[in-house]
Amino acid sequence: MRITISRSLTLVTLLGLGLAAHPAAQAEDVYLLSLAGGVVPRYEGSRDYQPIVMPVIAAEFDNGVFFNPLEGLGYRTQFANGAYGSIALGYDDGRTDQDRYLLPGSDHLKGMGDVPGSTLILLQLGVRLPGDLSLSATLDQPITETGRGLGGRIDLAAPVWSAPANQVAITGSVHAGSDRYARTFFGVSDRQSTNSGFDAYQPEGGVDSLRMTLDWTHVFTPHWMVKTTGGVSRLVGDAADSPLVQSRQNYLAMTALVYRY
Repeated sequence: MRITISRSLTLVTLLGLGLAAHPAAQAEDVYLLSLAGGVVPRYEGSRDYQPIVMPVIAAEFDNGVFFNPLEGLGYRTQFANGAYGSIALGYDDGRTDQDRYLLPGSDHLKGMGDVPGSTLILLQLGVRLPGDLSLSATLDQPITETGRGLGGRIDLAAPVWSAPANQVAITGSVHAGSDRYARTFFGVSDRQSTNSGFDAYQPEGGVDSLRMTLDWTHVFTPHWMVKTTGGVSRLVGDAADSPLVQSRQNYLAMTALVYRY
């Protein structure tokens, strides 16, 4: 999963909307229902964007169990020194060579074939730092379609402004992948080159993207809030030089009306 989790930037955006479980231990069970809408790229590196509207359901329980579209179904524990860890079962949608609503894919990739979806084990370790900063590292280990390779990311989240009814935070992320990962999502084999017309390309693994998101939460009542996020991502390294990439820089924006109970 891209920033973790699915390579779908739709799900990445949901992290910015605050629908993922908070690293701090929960004192009670929390359920979130949301209607989210926004604009995201068709795939990472695409110059085309698509509007999206989708319902979202998430839950966090005081025993450490959580569920949300970004992190999947898992368990998180808080350690005495302020560190935390989690393990979860998630799913990555892969990518197709045609336009798909809500899912990664584009007609521009015609002839490249599909990147199959994959079930993932998501492992995360993090720590709360002074100033209410949060630093975490996440590893995505596929357990189906394992040939796609490993991916992982480091996130640093920091509050920018906090008031009774408004909170603003910024998150910086660095994503990296193995050689197989790079070739799955940014490479072009000889066969794919023949079918698609793209030049053959064999990238190596390493850091492939950087991302920055700014999140604003406005609370109307203890149960109702609006969460808005805007962000920019930049492909780097071998990923940026892929013939599949139309634009090294992508933008995303989404707003969600959230009910908490």
